[in-house]
Parts: sequence; structure tokens; C-alpha cells
Amino acid sequence: MDLGTLFTKAIALCTLFGNAFILALLLAFIIARPIQVLIMRFAARNALCLGLLVSAASTIGSLLYSEVVGFPACILCWTQRIFMYPLMFLFALALVRKEKHIIPYAFMLSVIGALVAAYQWVKDMLLVYSHVTIPCPAVTSLPSCDKIYVLEYGYITIPMFSLNAFVLIAILTYAAMRIQKEA
Repeated sequence: MDLGTLFTKAIALCTLFGNAFILALLLAFIIARPIQVLIMRFAARNALCLGLLVSAASTIGSLLYSEVVGFPACILCWTQRIFMYPLMFLFALALVRKEKHIIPYAFMLSVIGALVAAYQWVKDMLLVYSHVTIPCPAVTSLPSCDKIYVLEYGYITIPMFSLNAFVLIAILTYAAMRIQKEA
């Protein structure tokens, strides 16, 4: 098994667990409010550290895919990178300085990045399951957005990796903003 395949299997499994966590949190929000409150308080207390972990893993993962495995990034991938890469540095600096002032900015970056990732993921799923596609901006020096390099468990693609990371960061930062507002 080559490095790209092994890396893809590991990231796909992490994404699957991340999706399950997001679903469990949503169910806890609907059904078991006390559990949801405990999870959100934990997320708020550890938002900077967990945000750094998720954003650093995403940044390193995207660089490994493009520079080591050799998957070229399309314009939508680059747009997602524009929103993910600064998050790693924002969280690292805030963690070192013990400041939480970056939380609203990180939330905004993660929501916009999630929207781009969701668009690309829906585009991929339409292409895989219906052979219909929605438009992708054409850029002459970049590859087409219609090429799908990874498809695991029937729905996990590279944009789903990104969407999962952005949603996790959005949940962390939202929880931190709620706790700051209550204090």
C-alpha cells in the first residue's frame, strides 16, 4: 500500500469519526440537552487547542496531498486553503498569547470555508451519482474541479475532509463565543 492510499484511508476514517461526532452533537442538542451542554463547555474551554489541532492537521494534509501524493489543487481547493491556512496561525498565536479575541474571526473563516467545501462536495456527489455537475470557475493554470481523486465510504472526498474540519472548527468557535457571551 503506497503512502497516498494509506494516508487517504487514515484521513477518511478520521472524517468518518468527525461526521459521527457532529451527528451525535446534533442529536444531543435535540434529545439530551445536558450532554450537549457538557460537550459545548468542553469545546469552549479547549477551543484554541482543538482548533489548532484540526487546522494544523488540515493544512498538513492538504500539503501532503498536493506536494507528496501529487494531487493538484483546483480553484475550489485553493479557495478552501485560503480560509484554512490562516486558522492554524491564528489559533497558534492565540494559544501562545492566551487570548480568545480571534474566536469570532476564526468562526467567520470556518463558516465561509465550509460553504466552499460544501459546494465542492455537492458538486462531486452529483458527478459521482448522477453524472450531472454544477459549475466550477475555470482557471487556465489549474486543473478542473471535476476530477475526483478520493472516494471513500461512498461519500468521503477531499472536499468532505475539508468540510468536516471547517464544521468542527465552527462548532468549537461557536461554543467559545457562547461561553464568552454568557460570562
